[in-house]
Amino acid sequence: MDEHLLKLMERAILRTTGVARRITSGAGHDAMIMAEKVPSAMMFIRSIGGISHHPDESVYLEDVEEAIRAGALFLSDLAEQGKRTA
Repeated sequence: MDEHLLKLMERAILRTTGVARRITSGAGHDAMIMAEKVPSAMMFIRSIGGISHHPDESVYLEDVEEAIRAGALFLSDLAEQGKRTA
């Protein structure tokens, strides 16, 4: 994953929720393949009971709303950086 994008994302999450943690995913996500060609980063939403990649997986609506806000901030910050370097 791209360290610059990870820092931007982490900052956006901190501004949204006040808490950001980096985790290592053992799953083979498409982003891992894309990261070989283009800068990439991933944001994870906690799953209720820690259940992941299973039909019983579920998340809290509030977490999804926070992730959307953090994602919007991340994209806004990324666009702003692009304007400054263009």
